Amino acid sequence: MQASCPKKSPHDKALCLAGGALSGVLRRCTAAAMLLLTAFPISAFAAEHLSLWPLRGHLYVVEDEFYTKENSMVYVGEKSVTVIGATWTPDTAKQLVIEIRKISDAPITQVINTNYHTDRAGGNAYFKAIGAEIVATEMTREQMARGWDEIVQFTRSSFPNYPALPLVLPDKTYTSDFTLQDGRIQGIYLGPSHTPDGIFVFFPEEKVLYGNCILKEKLGNLKYADLTTYPKTLQKLKALNLGFDTIVAGHYSALHGPELIDQYLALLKGKDAH
Repeated sequence: MQASCPKKSPHDKALCLAGGALSGVLRRCTAAAMLLLTAFPISAFAAEHLSLWPLRGHLYVVEDEFYTKENSMVYVGEKSVTVIGATWTPDTAKQLVIEIRKISDAPITQVINTNYHTDRAGGNAYFKAIGAEIVATEMTREQMARGWDEIVQFTRSSFPNYPALPLVLPDKTYTSDFTLQDGRIQGIYLGPSHTPDGIFVFFPEEKVLYGNCILKEKLGNLKYADLTTYPKTLQKLKALNLGFDTIVAGHYSALHGPELIDQYLALLKGKDAH
């Protein structure tokens, strides 16, 4: 519809019509922007950024804001570096290595896939290319072998720019729990939760627990969760009395206290109540 302009000089009328046309363009652009925000989560438009910052002792926290924000960890030992969570893709893995090289020249010898999903194993190809050994439980390797293409497609359904990554399996697997860096890193499997295979990673010297995708401040994605055993797995974690005073969550804000376990149990209970 053409703008209705008062009878003025031809110059004034031209300005009025131009203003009306511009207003219409702005309205259409605003509507298009709202449609995009409805179709894709805000996190899909977040600035692509990866940071590495010191926590305590040998530990560093990775905050990866590609796709959906995820938090991983890095252990910088005297002789070697262990990465806990391979990040989303070979490109994000490469960025992480650039950050690691700013603080240590030690070789990156091990990368732990804490579950089989893309946010924990997508960077495998890059890490393997630079000579790191990909470490996981046997269950994670089995889940990855069976379900990798499906989880990639699931990721791409939310983030169409996520690459169609080929399967890169772990090099070394453990039946269940394992230790690295002379016992300073402990991988702990307590049962199905966010995924069938997800593990916690405990750092006894620093009294820090990496919660993986299992522990975070919001329920998050539950598509692959076992909601029956999830609370039982968290109760088993509490019963271990590991003595940590800090939890690094796998998503959303990184740092929490031990109370995050009860907070997540409450979230799960609230979901059941509905």
